[in-house]
Amino acid sequence: MTDTLLDPATCATWFDDATAALAAYARLPSTAAWARRAAARRLLRSPNLHAVLERAAFLAPTREAVLDIAAHDVADHFDGPWTERAEYWAELIRPSWQESAHLCAELAWKARSASSSTLVHLTADQALGDEPTLTSRTRLHLYGLGLRYDFRCAALADLFTRRGRTADLDPFSRSLHAFALLGRSDPDGLHLIDPLMEEAADHPKVAHALLHGLWLGHDLPEQPHRILALLDRPPFTHGPDAVALFRKAAALRRLRRFEEALAAISQAMEALPPGADPSVHGDLVRERALILIARET
Repeated sequence: MTDTLLDPATCATWFDDATAALAAYARLPSTAAWARRAAARRLLRSPNLHAVLERAAFLAPTREAVLDIAAHDVADHFDGPWTERAEYWAELIRPSWQESAHLCAELAWKARSASSSTLVHLTADQALGDEPTLTSRTRLHLYGLGLRYDFRCAALADLFTRRGRTADLDPFSRSLHAFALLGRSDPDGLHLIDPLMEEAADHPKVAHALLHGLWLGHDLPEQPHRILALLDRPPFTHGPDAVALFRKAAALRRLRRFEEALAAISQAMEALPPGADPSVHGDLVRERALILIARET
């Protein structure tokens, strides 16, 4: 992001205008996806925006807006080394682990859909990092998510084995480790679920990583019951969540509770937001077919 030098009077006027535009952006409803994207791009074309965003990132009314604008900026650069841009924003905004989990999860998923996986731009060595910095945490989140979204549980487990310690990591990073264990059907992953959920205060990105691992694994003790128990926790009780309902339907199918499973998958289809990744809709359709086939056998 390049700043253009302006004379003091012009700079002051522009700073006020940009601050007002950012405040207006913050007032846009979260459902107005196209309007927010267009407004973010207009702001990002402004000169000297760095100074405005750097200040606004640490003001409660505009912090979420800055995080959102950062996500739009990174997503607009998936055709290049976008993970470096994500690192730049992390250093500028200094996100909490919760904010990083949300930002990185969204970016890693969209980048994968755009054929620009984090695994193309980062290596395991970069993700491991020697020092606990914002950049190393961002890389670990992005790289770990890339492995998770590709179901590469062995590679993800090996990544944490190479690191040799996890106690000093944030809860989201450790939930990626737990996902890897659960996805490989390692019962040791089961012991990590409750402590992680407690420490993370039921953060939804941690919950989804654990739920994903439980769903992916096979032959874990009481697997479908554990999925349903996790779905009874707060992240999944505040409103319909298409992915969570998809996992619920799969668990109910395995328990042969077919009518409940069909109801869950129907809810999932209704809850899927407009413009969602078509592959997710495909997963829902396939799960519905599996439920119907199992009901007839």
